Formats: sequence, C-alpha cells, structure tokens
Amino acid sequence: MNLFLEPVVGKALSQTEIPREDLFVQAKFVSQPYHRPFIPPYPAYQGTDALEACLTSLARSLENLQTHYIDAFLINAPDLPLDSVLTLLEVLKRARHRGQIRYVGVCNIPTIEFLNHLHTNFPDVLQIVQNPLHSPFDPNYMIPTYCQQHKIQYNTFYTLTHSDRLVHHETIRSIAHRRNLTSQQVFLQFCVQSDITPLVGARSQNNLKLSLPIANGEIEFLSADDMTSIERLMVDQAAINSRRRELLLKRQEKKMRQEKGAEKAQINRELALQNALADWERLEQKIVVSARARRREVEERDRQLDLMLRRQLLDTSDLAGEEVEIPRRMMETNRRAK
Repeated sequence: MNLFLEPVVGKALSQTEIPREDLFVQAKFVSQPYHRPFIPPYPAYQGTDALEACLTSLARSLENLQTHYIDAFLINAPDLPLDSVLTLLEVLKRARHRGQIRYVGVCNIPTIEFLNHLHTNFPDVLQIVQNPLHSPFDPNYMIPTYCQQHKIQYNTFYTLTHSDRLVHHETIRSIAHRRNLTSQQVFLQFCVQSDITPLVGARSQNNLKLSLPIANGEIEFLSADDMTSIERLMVDQAAINSRRRELLLKRQEKKMRQEKGAEKAQINRELALQNALADWERLEQKIVVSARARRREVEERDRQLDLMLRRQLLDTSDLAGEEVEIPRRMMETNRRAK
C-alpha cells in the first residue's frame, strides 16, 4: 500500500464493525514544499494561496476517508510565516464549529516563542502540538513543558527511532527486565506518564501489538524511582540535543555562506560578462572607426589615381595629335615642289 493513501484508510473505515466514535482519525494539511512524495489529498496548489489549499485538503480528506468529521486535523507547514498560520487556525476554528473537526493542531513548531504566539492568539483553538521528541530546535524540551502547563496535547513522532540511545540504555533495559517488558514498552510508558502521546510505527504486526497494552492502559505505571531514572537520561539527552543544535546552526551558517558565495560568484560572473561585452563593444567601435578611416583613405587614393590617369590620357592624346600633323605638312610641301 502506498503511504498517505487516504482512500485506502477510508475503505477500511467503511468496512470495519468498530463504531466510528471508538476510532481516532487524524489528517494533515501539508504545505506545498512538503508535498513530495505525498499524493492526494495534498493538492499542488498554485502560488502561495495556502488558505484555499488548506480548505481543499480538508474537503479531500473528508471525502477520501468517507467520514463526516475528522478527529484531529493538523497544519504541517513549517515553511509558512506566523501570520499565515494564524489565518489557517482561524479557518480551522470555523470548521470545528461546523462539526468537521474535533481537534485542531500544528506540526513542527520551531520555537517556544512561536508556540506561545499561536496559543496567545488562539487559546481555545490550538489543542495539539506534534513535534519530534528530540528536537535540536527545542533541546531542553521546553515545548512539551509548555503544552503540559497550558493543557495542550503534545504528540511526538520519531519517538522510538530517534531514541535508540535511551531505549538501549542499561537503565531502561534493567527496568524492562524487572517488569517483564521490552525496552520500547518501558520508554513509551514513560512518555505516556509524562503527558506525551507517542506516535509509533511498526514494520510488523507483532511490533505494533506490543504498543497496544500501553494504548489500552494495561501496563502498570512506572514507579517514581523508575521515572526519575529515565528523566535523568532525558537531561543527558538535552545536552546532546544542544550539541546537535550547535552543529545544525553551523551547517546552516555554512550553507548560507556558500549560498552567499555562490550568489556573489554569480554577480561577479554577470559583472565580468557585462565588462566583457562593454570591452567588445568598445573594440567594435574602434574597428568601425578604423574601417571607415581606411575606406576614406582608399576612396581618396582611388580618386587621386583616377585624376592622375585622366591627366596622363589627356597628355598622351595631345602628343599623338602633334605627331600626326608634322608628316601631313611635310607631304603637302613635297607635293607643291613637284
């Protein structure tokens, strides 16, 4: 099955015997730069009309999923500016009032300041924040703390895949062994008890089934000591996140310098081309001026030569007439003498 193929999910919803109210269905509006490799209901809208695209995405999700409402509809548009996200929240607020959405959320919140601005403007609308658990943009886990304080549901993705160091740590392995659980189950239970809703994926049904006891609340809560032990690991992870943030910022700065360097190089190339064209133009002008001067010289030389030839022809013509006249007079004189 292709990923993000909502009609397949819709077909399953229409065929299941599980009551709709017992299922939680979530969909997203994904902004244009993040469409690939997504397929409908993520429309390739024209220009920057994110508002129209968001409404189209919601309508397509409702149709594809064959449902009258979506439990959670999230904005996944980290490329959009703050004002645009606020506009989308207003639109989704009206959709919630129409009964098309139960919960409204935002994905990939970059900073605690960004989240605070959204929540301050729409305190009764923003109900879910979905971020990676270990984010270099939020190294000290300030965003989940903010969500807990303001009763916003905090969802995490890459919860296990980006937590390998923690999941395989001896502390969690020891807790898992003592409680006859897997390390993954212990860490997911820690997230649940920390008011974090972990989103997990699985490559097999068996792995997916291991998460069901946690979702169903069938696992006994971790003790305070176990929670404290894992929280210490999270503090250590915060230091790693901070280091990752430094490296990320350095890479971004390097990329910006490279882009500026490339831009400067392009400007220099264009300037060099302009200078080369200007030099070529000046050279062409010199060639034209020189050619015109040579043409005038040649024309003057030809004119002078033509005049000289004309004079020579005239002189030759006069001389030839004199030579003919002399023999004629001599012949006339001889005739008279006879």
